[in-house]
Amino acid sequence: MFERPLLYLVPPYAATLLIAVRFGLVPSPFLCLPVLTVLLIGAAFAVRHRRAFTVLAMLCAAVFALVQLSLCDRYLAQPVRELNGRSAVVRATVLQDASVYEDSQRAELRVEPNRYLRRSFRTFCYLPLSDTPLCAGDRIEAHVTFYRSNPDRERSLAADGCFIAAFSTRDKSGDVIGFERLGSASGSPRYLPQRIARFCKNAVSAALPEREAGLLRGLLLGDRTGMSDDDTLSFRMAGLSHLVAVSGLHVGYLAAFCFVLLGRKWGVYLSLPLILLFVPVAGATPSVIRAAVMYGITALGFILRRDVNPKLSLMAALALLLLLNPYAAAGAGLQLSFSATLGLILFASSMQHRLLAPFAEFARLTRRLLAFPAGALSCTVCASIFTLPVSLACFGRASLLSLPANLPAAALTGVCFVFGYLLCAVSAFCPAVLPVFAVPLRLMLRFLLILAERISLLPFGSIDLSRPLGIAALALAGGAVIVWLTAGSRVRWRIVLPLVCCTVGGLFLTDAVLRTGEYSVTYLPCGSGQAVILSDTRGHATLIDCAGTSRSAAALTHEWMRLNGVPRIDTLILTAVDMGHARDLPQLMENVRVERILIPSGCTETAKNMELLRLCEQYQAEEISEPQSIIGAAAPVSVFPVAEGKLGVCIADKVLFLHSATKKQLAAFAENGGELPRADELMLAQNTAGDAELLVPLMNHMQTRKILVTAERETTSFRCGSVPCESTDTSGGIVRRYKKE
Repeated sequence: MFERPLLYLVPPYAATLLIAVRFGLVPSPFLCLPVLTVLLIGAAFAVRHRRAFTVLAMLCAAVFALVQLSLCDRYLAQPVRELNGRSAVVRATVLQDASVYEDSQRAELRVEPNRYLRRSFRTFCYLPLSDTPLCAGDRIEAHVTFYRSNPDRERSLAADGCFIAAFSTRDKSGDVIGFERLGSASGSPRYLPQRIARFCKNAVSAALPEREAGLLRGLLLGDRTGMSDDDTLSFRMAGLSHLVAVSGLHVGYLAAFCFVLLGRKWGVYLSLPLILLFVPVAGATPSVIRAAVMYGITALGFILRRDVNPKLSLMAALALLLLLNPYAAAGAGLQLSFSATLGLILFASSMQHRLLAPFAEFARLTRRLLAFPAGALSCTVCASIFTLPVSLACFGRASLLSLPANLPAAALTGVCFVFGYLLCAVSAFCPAVLPVFAVPLRLMLRFLLILAERISLLPFGSIDLSRPLGIAALALAGGAVIVWLTAGSRVRWRIVLPLVCCTVGGLFLTDAVLRTGEYSVTYLPCGSGQAVILSDTRGHATLIDCAGTSRSAAALTHEWMRLNGVPRIDTLILTAVDMGHARDLPQLMENVRVERILIPSGCTETAKNMELLRLCEQYQAEEISEPQSIIGAAAPVSVFPVAEGKLGVCIADKVLFLHSATKKQLAAFAENGGELPRADELMLAQNTAGDAELLVPLMNHMQTRKILVTAERETTSFRCGSVPCESTDTSGGIVRRYKKE
């Protein structure tokens, strides 16, 4: 404890912050401060008793974390969050270049004091498109409405130091209210890193084809906006997402290049200022700050000729980040970065040594040639063991393809990283020799794209939280690797290894057998529109509606199909042919194979749905005028008309979809003797869900136990009578699993 206090104090401090932020456990500072005082006094009296002092000191670190978080929440976060739902004219400075979308641009702003809050604060704001996209340093004036996102998104924003989001206010006709660029200070030295990043993006885009340029921008700057959805998903499924999210790996590439260029001694002196500049250029994410701090401590130790414990430098970096922003503890980037680094520090060198031990008597050149693949294998395995639990906890899914993907990609990525920055430098000082770098770079980037695409197509390449037996098998395999690295010589592996392999295989086989009798209903998080997928493990898939507001329902559907290995949509049911239920139909038909389309009869043609109706006619959609059942679906599905141009859908006796019907249409349906099928769960539009007088009698008849509501930028936590309501806006994607009867 006295020799290395950070190793004892930082873990409980970070763990307490993680639990408190993740579960919203923020006590009053007036309760925590007396407890901290008592613990500090107790630690002072126990200083001569090493174990008691260590325990009390660790408790002090944990309580200090609660004190820090409670003070930040009380005086920093809550005053900003109280702006939720308010609209105001604000003046703000753009902190990073805006990301441009189809009809808006997303900018990180420093909002000046206004009539609601007398201090500046940061926010991410969706603004209308301007003649030129907003750049770092621009000052704007805009009429905005502040809103709080769903809990997961809110934690992600808080990890970046933002406690509220905003969007540009529009009037009833949809026109923007009061948006103006007041001026710009983008030429200030303060925004030099952003100007460098902007120049690099433009240089890369000018020198390379669009697809390769998008990948290189991700490798150099962590900017994935230029990558297509398919390429982003391929990298994610192949376990290569860390390559396009700037992290310690990229800092290592930069340092290694300096060492190769000038040798170890002078390379250290050159790398320090380059890394200090690289951090803000790459966006100053927690992962790159962690790597920079650790490298800075190691480099300082090298300069002073003192040994540096990597675990101490890791704890120092973690403490620094959390002292600056305690909410960063719940950030997925920080958790993945630190867990991967911890795995490398604890076990990577030991595993490499064990892998090379059988070749100890080989020639020196042979051992050197084997060192790189052994090191790459060790780093990938050790990092994966520690990051898999984090990926499952943060995203609900983790890739199992990191090993075959990272072995060929790791070294090539380093070459692309160095060549990419050399290309940017050449384009600034000597454009004539640009092809010398652009041609080989294009070939290497194309190889990475093809590699990610091919590996992502491998079957059984991911696992999610719905498979506990599969997770148990992975935990057993990872535990066996750790036992091999820590106590391998004391284990009889001739007996243990076959048992472990049989158990792991048996768990995976049992999991597959149990899942064959299941089907699932997945509600995609697409805002106030609707997109719901009925599927089973045999590849059958039925899609109910395809409309998104906050995200494209077609893109979400395509992503879901790739993640789950589903080749086609057997049946697409449009409960109404309008923008609220079929907005993304054109994009879906371009990218997804759909066998059959069902639409309601009596659809009224308007200016807004004319193209959608023409598309349905083009693909020979079948009109539904009488109740009927769908043959060959993952579960029994019945479709019935509720009103002219509106359909209801029922999946077995589990879910009933009445999202398209209005309150008047439902009331008329009931008055005319229409009988709704029984269902445990009811899917409604938000305005319909608010009519308890209409719904309570219907729900009592249908024995409904839960209502699902489509909403966007709203907190849906109300009840309809005694029935609770849930929304993808607050819960994210929702998956219900059922056993086939």
